[in-house]
Amino acid sequence: MKSIIVVVALLLASACTEKHSDGTYHMPAASQEKSDATARDAKALGDDVKDEAREVGDEASRRAQELRQTDAAKHLVAGAKEIGVAVKEGSAEAAEAAGAALQRAGQKMKTEAAEQKTSTTSTQH
Repeated sequence: MKSIIVVVALLLASACTEKHSDGTYHMPAASQEKSDATARDAKALGDDVKDEAREVGDEASRRAQELRQTDAAKHLVAGAKEIGVAVKEGSAEAAEAAGAALQRAGQKMKTEAAEQKTSTTSTQH
């Protein structure tokens, strides 16, 4: 924004110059005053835009904070926590069930191996 203001001020200044007989360029007093006034106005406008942007940002932050404090947002947070707990409990139950199934399978394999061992040792030629 500042660079735009500077460029506009320079363009205005260059457009309002007069060439003197010695080859130098000078700005007439009236043009200099207009250029200075334009620069001041542009700076004031830039400051106003900056202040308004800050106010809009503050308002957005305030409204976001208000939304976080609403009952709906609190219910969403509580629901998310409950879902997380339910997932953990479900995972724990599934792991316990899998562990129990593995134990039963292990016991079954042991008994089958013991039965197979006794059946193969009783035969002789």
